[in-house]
Order: sequence, then structure tokens, then C-alpha cells
Amino acid sequence: MQERAAHTRGALIESAAAEFERAGYDGASLARISSAARASVGALTFHFRTKAALADAVCAASRAGTALLVSQALTSPEPPLVALRHLVTGLTRLVETSVVARAAARLRHELPGVPVSAPSPALDWPVALNLLVKRARRAGSLREGVAPEVAETLVHRFIEGTGVHLRGLDRSGTAGLGATAEQLWELLEHSIAKSPDARGRIPDARGRTPDA
Repeated sequence: MQERAAHTRGALIESAAAEFERAGYDGASLARISSAARASVGALTFHFRTKAALADAVCAASRAGTALLVSQALTSPEPPLVALRHLVTGLTRLVETSVVARAAARLRHELPGVPVSAPSPALDWPVALNLLVKRARRAGSLREGVAPEVAETLVHRFIEGTGVHLRGLDRSGTAGLGATAEQLWELLEHSIAKSPDARGRIPDARGRTPDA
């Protein structure tokens, strides 16, 4: 019985994510969500009493999906911008492949003031982004004249914009961005990071390269 209930709950979250991505929060229909999940409206309201609770569950599932990427980035022994690269490219690929991630991005945009439960708010990617940019600044890795808050905003808008672009391009989420996540990051990194020397090394805050 518990396994069946867990399966129904998971199906409802996936169905709700597809509906929120397609129609937004206000346009989402609980009847369509339950029908797509092959569940009754009664089963839906048993697991999620309100639409808000269902949106909360979608966002929490998205955060759970990004938690590993965030944890790896924050504990990485690599320089901050390298850790940030792995985080951004990982999140970009996740948004490309996960309807839950895309739906959560839309819900965060439409319901910015609504608190969303999560396994650990500290593992939310905007928190990691803020910390990694601050670390990059302390390491002297940011391009001269680029304020940390500007770099953070640019990366944040890129990640959120990926979901917006995919929703407008293809409702099924199967269309790509026209470039790989790594190619897009290279362009983004070029605008915020110090230029490497002839051997590809990034000077630190004192102008020294790693093996100097």
C-alpha cells in the first residue's frame, strides 16, 4: 500500500510539473493533472490538499534534484570559478532534461514570495552561486571592474533564462539550446573572469599564477 501511494504521489508531481510548465500556476488545472497521472481528483487531494501544496512539492523535488550538484560545487577542491562552471553546466543540462526543474523555475518566477519547503535551503543553487562568486572575488579570479553582484546576477539570469528559453522553444522540452552547456559557459566565463596567461593559468588576487 505504501509503495502504491508513493508511486501515485510521484506520478502526480511529474504530471503537475508538466502542467505548471505549460500553463503556469494560475492556468494549471487539478483535473488535468490528476487525469495525466491516471489518478482520481480524490487521490490528488489526499496527497496535496491545495494547488499551492502541489506547487510546493514540485519546487521541493527540483531542489532535491539540484542538491547533489550544489553540494559537490561547494565542497570542490577546485578553484571557485571551476566549481561554478561545473554547477552551471550541470544545472543547464538538468533544466534541459527535467520538466520538474523547468516547472520549478517558472513557479519561482510567478510566485517569488511564496516559501517553498526543501530538504535543505542551504543546498539551493542561488545560495551556492552567491557563495562561489564571493569565493572567486576573494581569490582574485573576477575580471577587473566586474562587481560580484553583477557577476552573480548575470549567471543567475543565464540559469533562469535557460528554462524560459526552453519553454518558448518547445513545450515537450526535447529541443536543445543550439549549443552545449560548456560552450555557453565559456562565453559567460569570458565576461566575468580574468583572462588566463599564455599557459592558461589564472592569476590570483596578488597577480601570481598557481605555480609561480
